[in-house]
Amino acid sequence: MTVIQLHPRPRHEDDKALPLATEGSLLTLLLGAAATSDDAPLTELPALGDLLGALLAMAEGTRRKSLLPITAHPAEWAILRRGANVLVSYYHTDSTPDVVVLDRRVPLRALLDATSSALAARLGGEEDPWTRELGTRLVQRATEVAIAPDADSGLCATRRMGGALEDPGEKQPLSFGFEAAIFASPESPRDVVAHADVHAMLFGGALWAWVRGRRIPLSRGPIMLAVQRMVSAVRALIEAAENERAMNVRLRSGGFVIGLRRDKDGEIALTLGSDEDGVVTIPALDLPGASLPILRIASDLVRALVGVDRAQTRNLRITALRDEVRRLRRIVRARSRTEGFVNGDPDRLRASSPPDAPRTVASTTSPGALRFTPRWSAAIDGLDAATTFLCGDRLVVATPRRVLALHRDDGQVIWQREGAGALAMLAGTAVVRLGLDGLVELRDVGSGEALLRTKLAPRLGGPPTGLCVSGGPIPPTAVIAEGRDRLAAIDLRTGELRWRFSGRGAGDFQVLRSGRLLLVVAGDGAVHAIDAVNGEVAWRHTSHARFCLRPLVCGETAIAVTGEPGRGEGEIVGLDLYSGRERFRRALGGPCVSAPIAAGSLAVVAVGGGRRGSLVAFDPETGALRWSSPDPGLGVGGAALALDRALVINTPRGSVHALDLASGEALWSRNLAHPVSDDVPRRLDPLLRGGALFVPAATVHVLRTADGTSIGGALPCDLVPDVMHVDERGWVFVAEESGHLAALAPAPHLTLLRV
Repeated sequence: MTVIQLHPRPRHEDDKALPLATEGSLLTLLLGAAATSDDAPLTELPALGDLLGALLAMAEGTRRKSLLPITAHPAEWAILRRGANVLVSYYHTDSTPDVVVLDRRVPLRALLDATSSALAARLGGEEDPWTRELGTRLVQRATEVAIAPDADSGLCATRRMGGALEDPGEKQPLSFGFEAAIFASPESPRDVVAHADVHAMLFGGALWAWVRGRRIPLSRGPIMLAVQRMVSAVRALIEAAENERAMNVRLRSGGFVIGLRRDKDGEIALTLGSDEDGVVTIPALDLPGASLPILRIASDLVRALVGVDRAQTRNLRITALRDEVRRLRRIVRARSRTEGFVNGDPDRLRASSPPDAPRTVASTTSPGALRFTPRWSAAIDGLDAATTFLCGDRLVVATPRRVLALHRDDGQVIWQREGAGALAMLAGTAVVRLGLDGLVELRDVGSGEALLRTKLAPRLGGPPTGLCVSGGPIPPTAVIAEGRDRLAAIDLRTGELRWRFSGRGAGDFQVLRSGRLLLVVAGDGAVHAIDAVNGEVAWRHTSHARFCLRPLVCGETAIAVTGEPGRGEGEIVGLDLYSGRERFRRALGGPCVSAPIAAGSLAVVAVGGGRRGSLVAFDPETGALRWSSPDPGLGVGGAALALDRALVINTPRGSVHALDLASGEALWSRNLAHPVSDDVPRRLDPLLRGGALFVPAATVHVLRTADGTSIGGALPCDLVPDVMHVDERGWVFVAEESGHLAALAPAPHLTLLRV
């Protein structure tokens, strides 16, 4: 227990004359020797009227405990009736409370007299008549009150023990145990108000640790404060582990000390002990070994407190600590439970997975000059450009309140249906709609009629995510992010739930389909390979650094990069697609700033970011470096399209670039928009249709693939192409987030044929 002595609040010249001797003697009565130290911080008495009112309620038997905050700094007085006495405590109420005085026993009558005398003296200088009259009434009551017997004067503490009471042996190199004396709350169980009560956490006890067979005393007194320091240290450790950085933290609570150190390689050392009994350092721990025993003893101690005093379920301090322990434990267990494993029967998956389509697009001879003319436009309230789909002869458009279909030739509405939604995706000739409340609808594109409806838990902790899979052994299935950390697979023939996968970590899901496998990077930082047929995890790969970005599949190799975008040094990892066995691992030489992309027979990733960023190309089978080239903009949000001999990158800076796939050298580049003044589309993906390259910028440009020259200039459309579709006829459909949709078609032109 930390004891900090306090002085009365100093007085300025312009203050009213205060009865210092009387209030000083009251402070001495409340704090004892703690009121006379020369190195104590400043404090103030509680409001004298509130203090006297609380003491009167205790004397009359209508209240047994009062918490009296002060205003100068976060601190609080706690007064508790015990027979003919009261127990006085003073402590700080910040996130890591320190105790100044704990349960100092003071006669109730003496405290009543001292408080009424101090209030009476203060009232002598009070100018407000109403305040003086009310204070006088309290003083009069204090002189006349008879102290009622305390019905709970014989109340005894309940002794609780928990954790490791005996040496657990070598199976647990680190564990904790405690013994505590806990009093039940004196307040009425009918009280349903939740409030923060630090005093309830200041019960006495003893805390110890077992370290490889040795019992080490850690703390005596209010052991919950020591446990809070331990949880704070674990929080800092987990944050450092998630960010892959070194850390060193040392915290104290009275004589108790805890230190946690994590080096750059992830090895953890824990220091525990007390000033009285000495400290010990446990080296070579991993994250679960250092944190889970601490979180376990914190949970046990909270459970013991609530088991004795059910009123503590409404203590905001206790509920916050309990929730924090649960949250940290989920993070640690998610990291430990996602230990990698490989698939022992990869041929079963390989036999039923068709080979992936080529990752490059053939760039045939570009057409001659093109000229586009507007055909139609539409204004749709609440249009989400990302949920416009080109399906046959119609455009399917989703808004937050409805979904509708427009004919692609004239923009006429074919059908529209009401219903709130947060996500829409195309499934063959049907559209899947996910509502904000978790309602999933499947509607026929031809008629708009609902084919099925089912319900999932609403999405929490990340953006709505989903994809539709089918073909081969996979029945038509929609895989949708559900709740905080789950993927749910719905059979699109029946609406029934087929399987559910828990990512063990809230946040975004990065999902890629390859054959019957779904490669998933979830909040736990691992790469999971899920069989889309039955939801089984075929293999899982973990690393000392987290996987956060969308993976890539090249042939029978899964490519993933470690590290959070722009932070730390990343690595590129090649895994066998069907077994999960690691084929190679290569350092990138800097932070990874983009998900890997396929470019012909290469895997390309952006490293470094900014003006010094580079594109690095690897052989996906061996991990061998093929080339490195300055990054024209992929790492700052650009989009890429791999042609048969070139990699085209459209950047948010308004420029488009082509790199030679064989060497990484620049082939050509074009500036299509002003990098500052012009708008940037939501999606920058270039498209190849009929040998022409359609590139979205401030407007849509049509370029030749060979040299980037313009084929007819920019399209005559004033909409920002947030999403762009091009059909087989060369018609361009532009959707802008403002709620506008436009269609443009190639104009007929004459070509001179020489005979």
